[in-house]
Amino acid sequence: MHEKRCRVVAAGLLCMGLGLASVPAGAALNVDPAQLYAQMKASYDKGAAAGWHLADEADYFSSVLNAGRAYELRRRSDPNDLALKGVTVDLATQLDYDPLINDDAAEWYVRLSATAWQDDPQRGAAAHALLAKLDAEDADAGRLAHDADDDAAALVLTYPNDVQALLGQVEADLRAYNLTQDTAWRTLALQRAAQATFPLGALPDDVRRVFYPMVDAARNAGPGYSPAEREAARVVASHQASVHSIPVIGRVLSHNTYLAITAPADEYFGQTRLSPIGVRNELSRIAKYLDAGWGGHMTKETLWVVDSLDDWQHQYPRDYELPRLYRRVYDTLTREDTPEAKTASTAVRRTIVVSYPSSPEARSFLSS
Repeated sequence: MHEKRCRVVAAGLLCMGLGLASVPAGAALNVDPAQLYAQMKASYDKGAAAGWHLADEADYFSSVLNAGRAYELRRRSDPNDLALKGVTVDLATQLDYDPLINDDAAEWYVRLSATAWQDDPQRGAAAHALLAKLDAEDADAGRLAHDADDDAAALVLTYPNDVQALLGQVEADLRAYNLTQDTAWRTLALQRAAQATFPLGALPDDVRRVFYPMVDAARNAGPGYSPAEREAARVVASHQASVHSIPVIGRVLSHNTYLAITAPADEYFGQTRLSPIGVRNELSRIAKYLDAGWGGHMTKETLWVVDSLDDWQHQYPRDYELPRLYRRVYDTLTREDTPEAKTASTAVRRTIVVSYPSSPEARSFLSS
């Protein structure tokens, strides 16, 4: 697989290499395309030198997605825009892309890339398969949860004993549980973490904050935990003393390594052109009307806020304010008794849980 990936991606990069240095700086992601290309090249060279562990692949894919989004949002007519979409389709296919286990908040761009290449003789079949998968997952949260588990398991097979692959499989099940509230996924996460080869010591901090309270609750016979979960939690606790002796391959990619880029205060998003301050002010204004009993009469205005947030997310997907604002608009929609508000609140909840699974806002749904 690596040889095929290198050939395909190298060809795509050669196509993009011409003319990049002359592209002027753009506002998207606060970096210009030349800088993004340099990041892509550095990430590719690092992965090639290290032997392409899964974390290296994730680093590289993330850099491709960053560059691709910048072109799509600022220089769509540039031929490099289409080339980057092609590389995105290749990597999404080869790395079993799944929005629930990917931390780039890039589902919209992966879908756009597949659409752009769906009629291509070489990439068309992969693009169609990717679109069909995303459509099915978008329509059914249960399908998304099952696919996340299957995709994480496929990566474990492709990268045997790779620490990132092993961690990813447990994290996929934790995210599936958060998405669906189905305790079968929580049980599976505990049981997989209880295996002797699981790298407990390498769990990222944000995963620890979710996982270990579950372990403690299960060990202490917390309500709702099954005998299987209590036994798995007991094994996990007994393994903690020897985690440093567990041999692993590869390296851990912390979610904190992803760029955290905030939107400037003077940028405007969505069809109503709301700035970050405007989004917050509009949510406060709508809340006052809801307090006065306007209810569903405010749904249209709230949906315009969702539109602005979605546009904001496309341009600055890792802005730390987005999960909080999405949660505010979710809470607003739940106060509006209309079919449109109910549909939109479900979509917003999915955005929070899928695109920002490590955020406090996503975790809060577990106890709600």
